[in-house]
Amino acid sequence: MDIKLYRQYLQEYVDEAIEQSNGTVQGIAERLHEKDVRGLFVLHREEKKRALIDARLGFDEHRHWPLDIILRHLGVTRG
Repeated sequence: MDIKLYRQYLQEYVDEAIEQSNGTVQGIAERLHEKDVRGLFVLHREEKKRALIDARLGFDEHRHWPLDIILRHLGVTRG
């Protein structure tokens, strides 16, 4: 697995979920669960799947944490 690609997709998924949600941790978690990485010809499938799984877990397991702390825990930046 390419860690650089994984980090890139993790950042992309979290940014997209923040942008498309109401900004709450609950809303971001819901948007991440709507996202899907499927298809026969998906480029970098392993990195994308792992990034999405980790983003979902981060927001699901830590819903009681403030958003900035969850982002720091995942290693992503806001915006």
